[in-house]
Amino acid sequence: MFAKLFGMFDAQRAKRCINKSAYRSELQAMPGNLLEAWRAGAGREFLGIPSDAYFFARACDGLMTFFDCVRQSGKPCALPSKAADSVWHVWQEIDPIGLDRFCRRHFGQVIPHVVASDMAGTMDAALANTLVAARKLAGIAEAGPRVPKLFLLDRGLKMPGGYGYQAVDGEVGYQHLDTGGQPVSPMFFPSGLAVAQMLAVGLITEEMYSSYLARAKEGGGSSCGSSCGSSCSSDSSSDSGSGDGGSSCGSSCGSSCGGGN
Repeated sequence: MFAKLFGMFDAQRAKRCINKSAYRSELQAMPGNLLEAWRAGAGREFLGIPSDAYFFARACDGLMTFFDCVRQSGKPCALPSKAADSVWHVWQEIDPIGLDRFCRRHFGQVIPHVVASDMAGTMDAALANTLVAARKLAGIAEAGPRVPKLFLLDRGLKMPGGYGYQAVDGEVGYQHLDTGGQPVSPMFFPSGLAVAQMLAVGLITEEMYSSYLARAKEGGGSSCGSSCGSSCSSDSSSDSGSGDGGSSCGSSCGSSCGGGN
């Protein structure tokens, strides 16, 4: 009885999540058998991952956001969420041709999954590309303290072994999450996510940087939101994706999956 009621409530929450998503049409076009395949297979790689429909819907929304970041950036991007990554891995396993077709139709390009070691550039830089693209998509300052929703996903879902992001004094960093989805490590601050480094590599403009410095001076530094994602430390795992469809998956830089050219 209670299991049935919980199942109904879970399904309703998942449906509301999909209906409220900016990627509603994309989510509704995902394979009908993907949820059950994910329930059956994700736990083998992502130990302790929940199996409810609401978690799955949130993870799918994160994956769609990431695919859009790849399209927006046109550069190698790293996925800062193991929750979203869990969906990508299962989808790639059960229907890689269908996944390519889906990405081409909805995001204008194939975004294949590639190990991190084979990705063009560094995962640190790819993560910065994702951060800037995600901020653009969210309509927030590309140089600023706000952490976009994609980077907040794992902690919001209490993803076991995920990444917990936040901004401290205007700089974005992360912590590893434990098996209960709680922060368990010191903060790591990837050098590529530093605002000065983003300026140096041309991800933001001089005007954006000056505006960032002015806001920081007025506010005396800020700490903004914890989230989930990744960073660049040698013991974290990451995947990536690219503007021309290249993607990567492996260990490095505290990200999960992505794509890059």
